[in-house]
Amino acid sequence: MIYFIDGELIAEQGEARVYLYDNLLHLEIGPGHNLWMVESEIKELSNQIADKPRGNCLEIGLGLGIASKYILSSPKVDSLTTVEINSDVIAVQQLVNRIDDIRHNIVHMDGFKFMLQTDEKYDFIFFDHYSIIDEDTLEILEHYVKAAEKIITKNGIISAWFDPYTPEEDAFKFFSILKRAIYEIK
Repeated sequence: MIYFIDGELIAEQGEARVYLYDNLLHLEIGPGHNLWMVESEIKELSNQIADKPRGNCLEIGLGLGIASKYILSSPKVDSLTTVEINSDVIAVQQLVNRIDDIRHNIVHMDGFKFMLQTDEKYDFIFFDHYSIIDEDTLEILEHYVKAAEKIITKNGIISAWFDPYTPEEDAFKFFSILKRAIYEIK
């Protein structure tokens, strides 16, 4: 468990708080004290998904909206639907890192249920989860990928945030799940 002490609280809604620490925004959600940085995250994100976003995009998880802004920065993106389960996260993101882009739509709902219920098809699906990959996350990712396979277009891309601190064995499993999905779709 990480405890955040030294930052300046700049926004709070329910269980979601945003701190400014060392000129970086950090999101803390709930009693677990989960933290995410804005500027450091964008570097990893741009390396991981590069120029893959295109067409009609779906993002599961909003956080501070860093991935959303990155996806929308591509001229190849027509639309982005971001699904976030936590209304407190949506509220603080709107306060500290609002996205004013007509191509962007935020849906307050469980991402897995959204994928099972939607009739839309997507060219790029991004799972924006924020934890070091372990057996539990791998099992969840497997279910999410299966749901995504039903709504991805032919030659579409399914991707996910990858924490670089993930142990090597779990990293291999993580990429195997995504690679299998991409192979089966094409």
